[in-house]
Amino acid sequence: MPDILNIAFAGLLATVLLTRYDVPVVCGGVLASGAGEKVSVRILAPLLLLGAIVLASFFPISGGEELHAGAILPIGIATFITAFITSRLSRFPAVPYAFAGAVAGCARAMGSTAVWNAAAPMLISWICAPLLCGVLAAGIYKLHVIISAKHSAHVIKEEYNLLKVSSAASLLLLAAFAWNNSRLFTLMPASCYSPGITAAFAVGIALLTVLLNTGRLPMATWSVADTDLDVNSHSTLSVMLSMALTFLVFAATPLSAGTLFVSSLTGISLVRERALVDGDEIGRSVFAAVLAPIIGALAGYSLCRILDGDPVSTLIVSGLALSVAGVAFYLRWKESQSLRKQILRSREEQINSAQKSLSALEVKAEMTEKDLLGKLDIKRQELVDFAVGVSDQKKYMENIYEDLKEVRSMPDGADKNIRIDQMLSSLRERMYFTREMNDFYARSEVLHKDFNMRLSEAYPKLTENERKLANLLRQGFSSKYIASLMNITPKSVEINRYRLRAKLGLKRTDNLTQFIKSI
Repeated sequence: MPDILNIAFAGLLATVLLTRYDVPVVCGGVLASGAGEKVSVRILAPLLLLGAIVLASFFPISGGEELHAGAILPIGIATFITAFITSRLSRFPAVPYAFAGAVAGCARAMGSTAVWNAAAPMLISWICAPLLCGVLAAGIYKLHVIISAKHSAHVIKEEYNLLKVSSAASLLLLAAFAWNNSRLFTLMPASCYSPGITAAFAVGIALLTVLLNTGRLPMATWSVADTDLDVNSHSTLSVMLSMALTFLVFAATPLSAGTLFVSSLTGISLVRERALVDGDEIGRSVFAAVLAPIIGALAGYSLCRILDGDPVSTLIVSGLALSVAGVAFYLRWKESQSLRKQILRSREEQINSAQKSLSALEVKAEMTEKDLLGKLDIKRQELVDFAVGVSDQKKYMENIYEDLKEVRSMPDGADKNIRIDQMLSSLRERMYFTREMNDFYARSEVLHKDFNMRLSEAYPKLTENERKLANLLRQGFSSKYIASLMNITPKSVEINRYRLRAKLGLKRTDNLTQFIKSI
């Protein structure tokens, strides 16, 4: 009974890690491709996972005949410790590599050689698998681009066909992943092995693990789909197919889904000439994959030696394991410190930017206030001038009235005619509104000084009358009113407009008023 409990606890630890770190990578690809929305995939996906686990339970782990049940618990704990340490370095802590290292460490502590004899082929597989996955991803993506270019189809039809292929690829990926990593679900040595019991045991642990990770699993899956696979459908399909094929080629060797995922993104990045994954993440993933089996072996060996009561070996191995763990935590701490500095620097830049924006707004508000005050002064002056003008006009009319009364009482003759001529001359001069027009142009110059400055800079050869005409046109006066204001005939206004168009370099089709307003 204690052996069964040890096996159950160890299996639960291993599968919790696999579900926490590797399963989201696989499911994230399915979700990003859109296949996860299909009912058939939702039904078949869990059946394939459990079917692969049940099928794998009929094949005990390699070297299990030389490991007694007491070694299973150290393997599970060592795998958990290793995954915890390497997860401080990378998002993908290479759980299967940690498991294999823990098995090898325990086997070494117990004097077994079967697992160590298989170490060299496993190491070669771990090196070749990511390379193969990257090459496959690049090749599949390039092939798909070439086929799409030769057989151009409607976007909706192409996406529909792509979804069907992605659905098949997602099922293949799930089955291949479950079969490749099934030994973590079927952690059972030969001394306790029974196909039926092992199958039920593995399925129970897998289901319990999924229930324990129910809250985090969807979040991690969406994170992979949204953050890492926020690219086109071709890239997502290439990632899934390349990972599935690599899992099948190296079916006898447990592979890390995270490591293959990063290598497939790297291969597609080289073909697309646009990075889908940054260099730091690639480096951390490689470092975690290298470190996981080493720490796993040290931790497994150390735990087994502790169980055997060998304090010297335990202290040595534990010291090495603690040293590696210390380096891992130090690197993680340095990374967090760097991240904090970047956040602080970003906040300082935001504060400086906000202060600059505030200063610019204050300057703009001050300039706007001065401009409004200036315009208010102009309006006040206009009211004063208007009142003065009304008073002046009234006084002038009173003088004309008195003069008319005096002339009417005069006898007919030369003196009366001279007075009438004088009054007519005064009225004619008054009709020209010379003083009023000068005031109007002066105020217009002040109100539209920016326009007049730009007009003078762009067209310095314009005469004073042409600038006045441009001002009147900009303010929307018609030719009739312009003729009255400038005391010329409407025909003269048309001639002046023609000359102004010529000096401004306009064609017949160009609108003179709109052009002037655009200056």
